[in-house]
Amino acid sequence: MYTTRELHRLGLSKDAIGWAVRKGRLSPVIRGVFGEGPLPPTALEKAVAVVVATNGTASGPVAAALLQIDGVDVTAPDVSVRPSQGNHRKGVRRRELPPEQVVVVDGVRCTSPLRTLVDLAALVDDTVWEQALECVLRRKWATVKDVEHAACGKSPGAVRMRRVLALRPQGAPPTESLLETLMVQLARRVPGLPPPERQYEVRDRSGAVRARLDLAWPELGLFVELDGEHHRAQRVSDRQRETEVVAMTGWLCGRFTWEDVTRRPNMTVARLTALARQAALRPPAHAEAGQSGRGGGAT
Repeated sequence: MYTTRELHRLGLSKDAIGWAVRKGRLSPVIRGVFGEGPLPPTALEKAVAVVVATNGTASGPVAAALLQIDGVDVTAPDVSVRPSQGNHRKGVRRRELPPEQVVVVDGVRCTSPLRTLVDLAALVDDTVWEQALECVLRRKWATVKDVEHAACGKSPGAVRMRRVLALRPQGAPPTESLLETLMVQLARRVPGLPPPERQYEVRDRSGAVRARLDLAWPELGLFVELDGEHHRAQRVSDRQRETEVVAMTGWLCGRFTWEDVTRRPNMTVARLTALARQAALRPPAHAEAGQSGRGGGAT
């Protein structure tokens, strides 16, 4: 994106800019900011244009979108500028950001992942913030301790941060995808079902890891496997692994797709509830050598 001033510095006059717009080489994004190409700007591009126009820092949902943090949608600008700057534009706020809380993504300044997570806590609900939290932890942009420390402050979203952190089992690794996070959230709707163990390892008699299960309830003899979009090409091998795990452990398996979790959540909760009830009625089942365990440690 280019401001009008930048285009003038590049040698384009007012008439030349108008010609470029008519030819589809440039398109106005907001007043005083142009983007390359003829396509109409998206909500994110309009928000980034405000960052460019104010020479500010993308914050909140806009920073989350630039960082590709899970769960967050952009509907309006959210820009931080220095206290000495004007904030007459909608979505612009004055505040001083320490250098360590600012990163650059594709040439655009935005708040760091941890700072973004703290800002989001005051803007989104518990469900969306948990999705963002797991994404930040998964990418190792922050640790649980980092987030807990940030939640001790008096920021507007501190209460939400502490409430969502309290839902995470002690020492649990981050979920490995947004789909896993969504399934963890749906599982809470099953009456009496405890939190699942994440990335649960099933071992054979020699102690070798034979499989890592997405989510498991060892005390019930139940596990869940999730098929995301990237699983389309490997569903045959996934089902072979599922058959092997069932043969080794005697556990029940529930398999759910992205569509099940995102488009049919109530039906998915009902299916998981039925599986949990069925598992509770069966005698305890254990891995072949009794050597199954949790995957990676806390992040």
